[in-house]
Amino acid sequence: MAVVATGTCRALHTSVLRCHGIARGYEEHEREGYGLPTPLWERALLGVGSALGLLLSPRRGDLLTVLTQVSSYPRIDRLIEQMRMTHEGRCLLVARPSINSQTIDAEALTALPDGTFGREWMRWLQANQVGPDGRCEARHMPTLETRYVIQRYRETHDFYHVLLGMPTNTLGETVVKVFEMSHMHLPVAALSVVGGSARIVNDDVVAALSKSGQAPSSPQLSQLMCWAYALGQRVRVPLISIAWEHRWDQSLVDLRAELGIDEPPPVLLDSSVRPKGPDRPTAHVAGRRFYGWPSRVWERHGAKDPRKQSQ
Repeated sequence: MAVVATGTCRALHTSVLRCHGIARGYEEHEREGYGLPTPLWERALLGVGSALGLLLSPRRGDLLTVLTQVSSYPRIDRLIEQMRMTHEGRCLLVARPSINSQTIDAEALTALPDGTFGREWMRWLQANQVGPDGRCEARHMPTLETRYVIQRYRETHDFYHVLLGMPTNTLGETVVKVFEMSHMHLPVAALSVVGGSARIVNDDVVAALSKSGQAPSSPQLSQLMCWAYALGQRVRVPLISIAWEHRWDQSLVDLRAELGIDEPPPVLLDSSVRPKGPDRPTAHVAGRRFYGWPSRVWERHGAKDPRKQSQ
């Protein structure tokens, strides 16, 4: 096993992960002055601002982190209750292990046999050029437990991609969020589904108007959304309470069967290749770069602009 969490008899005010006998502390959430008191009106402003920002820049992980925190207050206590219902979940709340590049042995996971959960996760990370870091921010949560649950939810999100066989493009992310919405009932998942669906429909309309020949994704989205929602309802145990660190060498097929999410998707997506973003038209004017429709404006009227003429 690459990572084994122990020391579950310690008090809740510590968060040490034992990895091959070496203590690795994750104490950031417990640092004095870390938490930020966030009243309702401030959470509302942060939620609206981060949601609008994500519509414009869906790759902004910092905005997604803020939106996850400020929108999760109505459901966070339910997630904690689900973790307390299982032995694994209670151990997680006590030990509070973190999943990041400092607490996993990437070489050991890569050396696992093909088809194991740990090996397939590493293959998915490498193919999509993403990493397990940068998902621990929880400054807007009120208690140590709520901070850890949000951290755990963010750190294990990619595992759902692996279980469902979804890539990191807009379609794959939206399908995973449908699954999370159905299973965990988190507001951020529902908001992400709305935003992701709107972007997919918009991209299909733009592709149709431009006659680019790109196949529309909306038909795939409708099929996969129904599948993911039904799958989230049938999960046998709360996924937030799973100690994934103990499942690295388990067969992915067996893990899916154990959790009750072994129904294959109606549409197979290639999750082994990092999706390429759409080619956006660009224009350079006065040392600045413009994307999308602003670039079209500069292409048409830029010759009349004195700044462009002076270059």
